[in-house]
Amino acid sequence: MTAVDPKKERNVGVTGHGGVGKTTLIEHLLHDAGVTKRLGTVEEGNTVCDYLDEEIESKHTIILKLCHMEWHGDRIYFIDHPGYADFVGELAATAPLLDGMVILVDATTGIQAGTDNAWKYAEKYRVPRAFFVNKLDRDHTDFFKIVSELQETYGKQCVPLVIPIGQGEGLTGVANIFDGDTSVLKGDIDRIKEAMTDAVAETDDRLMEKYLETGVLSPEEFHQGLHDGITAGKIMPIIAGSAAKFLGVDELLDVVADSFPSPLDRHVIVYNGSQEGIELKVSRDEPFVGQVFRSIVDPYVGQLTLFKVLTGTLKSDTEFYNVSAGVKERTGKIFLLNGKEQQSIDEVGPGDIAAMTKLKNTRFGDTIAAPGVSHALPRIELPEGMVRFAIHAKSKGDEDKLGEALHRLADDDPTFRHYRDEETGQHIIQGLGDVHLNTLVERMKRRYKVETETSTPRVRYREAIRGTAEVQGRHKKQTGGHGQYGDVQIRVKSRERGAGYEFVDSIVGGVVPRQYIPHIDKGCQDALARGVISGHPVIDVCVELFYGSYHNVDSSEMAFKIAASIAIRKAIQEANPCILEPIMEIAIAVPDEFMGDITGDLNSRRGRIIGMDAAGPGRQVIRAHVPESEILRYSPDLRSMTHGRGAYEIRFSHYDEAPHNVSQQLITDYEKRRAEGEG
Repeated sequence: MTAVDPKKERNVGVTGHGGVGKTTLIEHLLHDAGVTKRLGTVEEGNTVCDYLDEEIESKHTIILKLCHMEWHGDRIYFIDHPGYADFVGELAATAPLLDGMVILVDATTGIQAGTDNAWKYAEKYRVPRAFFVNKLDRDHTDFFKIVSELQETYGKQCVPLVIPIGQGEGLTGVANIFDGDTSVLKGDIDRIKEAMTDAVAETDDRLMEKYLETGVLSPEEFHQGLHDGITAGKIMPIIAGSAAKFLGVDELLDVVADSFPSPLDRHVIVYNGSQEGIELKVSRDEPFVGQVFRSIVDPYVGQLTLFKVLTGTLKSDTEFYNVSAGVKERTGKIFLLNGKEQQSIDEVGPGDIAAMTKLKNTRFGDTIAAPGVSHALPRIELPEGMVRFAIHAKSKGDEDKLGEALHRLADDDPTFRHYRDEETGQHIIQGLGDVHLNTLVERMKRRYKVETETSTPRVRYREAIRGTAEVQGRHKKQTGGHGQYGDVQIRVKSRERGAGYEFVDSIVGGVVPRQYIPHIDKGCQDALARGVISGHPVIDVCVELFYGSYHNVDSSEMAFKIAASIAIRKAIQEANPCILEPIMEIAIAVPDEFMGDITGDLNSRRGRIIGMDAAGPGRQVIRAHVPESEILRYSPDLRSMTHGRGAYEIRFSHYDEAPHNVSQQLITDYEKRRAEGEG
């Protein structure tokens, strides 16, 4: 396959909620353009894009896929994105590099969580976009109701350009309101045309001035203004259609080819060592600069590194420089992809989205460039996983393989991370949702033959004291040779929350030799770390060593360390101990209509609302403090309450005293474990 003029290229993300028909639309686009000879279906598991075993079984996209096609002399790259919120990292990875976005809306359901996510990322990176209202051949659908919803939610710049002829089972076609035959259309066509003309005029001061003076725009002015408005992201055309019936498909391709920007319209900003922004000229003749947006292990071809060329050209079997990693690499072969099918290409230029295999040191987000180039593109920001599971191998034989499998999954998916919690001893996996993590666990079983079980992670409670105490701790043991003797007297008192541990040496007169005092301090810290009443670390306490005694022969560092530990356990018990629970600060973004449900639910979880902020049209962010134990499995609950349209971020805020019933249960469980020899 040969390279094409960047002016004739478009690269487009196909986005929207899960199940709206993104993969089906691409299947029809590829077939319409002659790329494929037969039409696959999601139900039969034979589409170009959904070829992974997990995708065929679940009937939804899990990992983004690349496709390309020729349309009236233009090359169009499509990226098929997963629609479910648990896989929004795939959209976050590509959104900074997209030159256009097609957002699918299901005519039977309207705006959903995936619609909101697509709009959010398009807004964040100022990506021009169009809406494709799909499934209008279904019963009880209303195109103009969907148009109203889009305008109310996202603004009046969302305007219908292609509208349906008929509805439901009576849908017979679609028509462009300016270039098509509108005589067969129902509805107020003049009003629709006027709304579109208003939107076009508002994109340009000169057009607005003429429109206000004369009330009309010439056909040439209108079409140029429409093109410029879509290219600049000031107009979001709404296109009616049904991918399953091939309706609206050609009209969508025409909008993409005629009005979405080319790679040459892109402003490419890179940064040097002093973090000064530099704009690069986009041309095939400039030094090569590109960015990696995905690195995946494909079951058919092995390791694949997906990247986009921003400027310059890259040839196969040549050397390039990984600016981010500071190493040289070699391309090997370069491929354009249609799902799992590869097409070898000699070189790629501005706007091309391609793949390389067998790179050793190149990872997600890396800037790759011609040797000698030292400036880097901005790092791609990914959403942070808010959902955590504890994981362990089912069998002892799989324990050694578990760590390696998790490392490979993390290399494959940058929104996934894992770590060992040293305090609880659990191995924790963290991702964007329950479905995300369950999918990865299943992939680990299929690909790496590691069987695992997951559970809710333990909460990191803390102990503290509310009073003071003065105690003696003595360790005395006589053995056949030297004995063991250590004697300390300490005072403990509480400190401000967050102040941490303090050790005060008030020994005078040498009643405790200086060489033993560091070991007394260490014995105190070790005992506090093990906990006293519930097995959780004691925090924010001051320990003062004020007296003690020693034996010339039997005293030792270990004896004083043990004596300090004994003293700490007695002191904490006498100083009115309590249990603290971690309090998280949560920020929940939801449409206005779910505000009451969310605040009521937070109250039931012992949450305290600390603020509310507007978050764009029709959305609010609720901020609250909530005990961690109450929101360990919040993701599926929020999804259920908001029909998938809610999102949240969470971070640790502070520790606060736990209620009596929570504390008593923790103490009872700890005493039971100690009685059984496990505590």
